[in-house]
Order: sequence, then structure tokens, then C-alpha cells
Amino acid sequence: MKRAFLRIRSILIWIVAFPVFVVCISLVLLVALVYRGRRLEPLIKSVCRIILFSCGVQLRVRGRENVEPGHQYILLMNHVNFFDPFVFYAAFPGWARGMEEEKHFRWPLYGPMLRRIGAIPVDRKNSAKARDSLKKAARLIRTKPDFSVLVLPEGTRTRDGKLGPFKRGAFILAVEAGLDLLPMVQIGAGRINHKGSRLICPGRVDVVIGPPISPAGATRENHDALFAKTREWFLSYVD
Repeated sequence: MKRAFLRIRSILIWIVAFPVFVVCISLVLLVALVYRGRRLEPLIKSVCRIILFSCGVQLRVRGRENVEPGHQYILLMNHVNFFDPFVFYAAFPGWARGMEEEKHFRWPLYGPMLRRIGAIPVDRKNSAKARDSLKKAARLIRTKPDFSVLVLPEGTRTRDGKLGPFKRGAFILAVEAGLDLLPMVQIGAGRINHKGSRLICPGRVDVVIGPPISPAGATRENHDALFAKTREWFLSYVD
């Protein structure tokens, strides 16, 4: 009985939320034909909050004081479900662009929107393409000094809510760009949706923004201490 209730509730959420998603993404795409960069950010953040609200996802953010206005970061967030981009843009108080799975850029409407706003495609199954994505991220950092870059260091969504292994790309990027890492952790997102399921269970996501982690002393070849310190911070909130 409970399972049937969850399915019916989820279907109703999809019936409401999918048209909202289409309208919101279409609006961003249309406005992005005229405006780019910072002028587009308030709209992106607003539509992400609307999409989350339409799905019954409540967002609570702590640690905004750790974000220095106008400062660039390499942002890291745990990868939980398909709400991650909306959670990130709604929660992060600064300006940023994310690295997103390359196949998403081929989706109708959503893909053109990603390209237009300047999101960075990444193919995590192809090492050469992944390195090229890091070069694009570095280029964005140089050409847009008021923008940060989001990297999901696990590379893939978790199935059980636990923190997956981290890839090294974000740490190398931070070292080479000389930018602080800014960790952001989602808590409770796995109860709303998880990999392999389209079921949506309304609930609250807590996002904690941690203090910046300096790459000082790390090198491209030796950044183990930076890697370990960052992962330890995440593990203090999620297993």
C-alpha cells in the first residue's frame, strides 16, 4: 500500500513539475539569446528554485558566510541525483558554471540551454575528453574572473547515499589555477531521489558550504594532502 502511494504521489509530481521544467528551461534559453554571464544569473537561480519547489524539494543552506563575494573558487559538491544542478544553482550565492555530462548536451531543449549559458561538457568515460573539459574550465576561469567552476568529484551519482571515490581533476585544476577549493555537501538528497529511480519523494535538502581549502603547497604531481583534507571534510557529513 505504501509503495503504491509513493508511486501515485510521484506521478502527480511529474505531471506538475515536468511542464514547469519545460517552461523554465525555455525561458532561460530565450533570455540567454540576448543576455550572457552575470546578467543571466538571477534568472537561472530563480528557475532552479521554482523547479525544486514544484517537486516538493525544500532547500536549507548553511555556510553562505564562507563565500567571499567576487572571489573565484573551484567548487565541489557530492553527486546524488538529477536534482543536483538545480540544488547547486539555487544554493550557491555567487556566480558559477558547472561541468555536466556530455550526453546531457544532446537532450532536446535542455542541451541547447546548457550550451547557451556556457556549461562545460565532460565525458568521464574518455580520459582525453575529460582533460579537454578541464582545459575549458581553466579557460573559463581566465576569461571570466568573477565566475567559479563547479566540479562533481565523484564523477557519477551515488546509488546508496554514500560518498563515492573522488577523481583528481578538480584538485589538479585548483593547483594549476591557484584557486581555493570550496566544498559544498548535500544532506538528505538521497531520500528524495536516487540513481536508477524516477521516483520523487518530497523532502528537504540541507546544503552546507564549507570553509575554503587552499591548494598552497600542493603541486600537480603531489596533491595528496589537499585531496585527503577535502575528502575528510565531506566524510564528516556523509558516509
